[in-house]
Amino acid sequence: MTDAASGLLTAGTLDRFSSKTRDRLLETSLVLFNERGFGAVTTASIAERAGVLEGSLWYHFRTKKDILTAHIELLQQVFEGTNIDADSTDLETIIAGIFASYDVIWDFRYILRDDFAAVLDADEPALQVTLFINGFLDEWTEGRIRHAREHGLLEMGPAEMEDLSEIILVIGRYWLDFSRKKYPGTENVELRLKGLRHIFTVLGPYLLPEAQRLIAERLGG
Repeated sequence: MTDAASGLLTAGTLDRFSSKTRDRLLETSLVLFNERGFGAVTTASIAERAGVLEGSLWYHFRTKKDILTAHIELLQQVFEGTNIDADSTDLETIIAGIFASYDVIWDFRYILRDDFAAVLDADEPALQVTLFINGFLDEWTEGRIRHAREHGLLEMGPAEMEDLSEIILVIGRYWLDFSRKKYPGTENVELRLKGLRHIFTVLGPYLLPEAQRLIAERLGG
């Protein structure tokens, strides 16, 4: 089983998994899809990494598409859990929500990164759901920037919000894949922290002083 110290998945997502076979398969496949891409991973490799027979995988998931659907449902649950206080006006709570949401994007990045149109038929329900999730997170990210601006975390004009949200989403979706090549041998935990620092570097010119202080504390200086 994966642990949070590995940096492959964060604690908030790992807490959703038990030692039961179905959960082991979901956890293992999530790690593999993030590492290699949905299209490159076989059910045999998932079963082998999880330490179960491939027939046991088929008992729980008839196809990889069923695993994708289960991951999307899990993403929604984790996302909802980390955004209970999304409408808070408290600065620390807003910042904590940004950090938690980055963890969700990190843990489920293959869903936001992979080109499912290349591996799924156009009429596949799973394809439509992945497109919906991507669109929702795009809108949500811009909404969080707007919320942060309205409540004293950021100072910027409306025209800048869309560009910033796109940059943040690019970092969340693709940073690890890029950084592994640039920083071979660096632990995933450190790479995730570097990604967060990049996000706040982008936001830096727009952060108000109190927000800068709180974020620096969370990033360790």
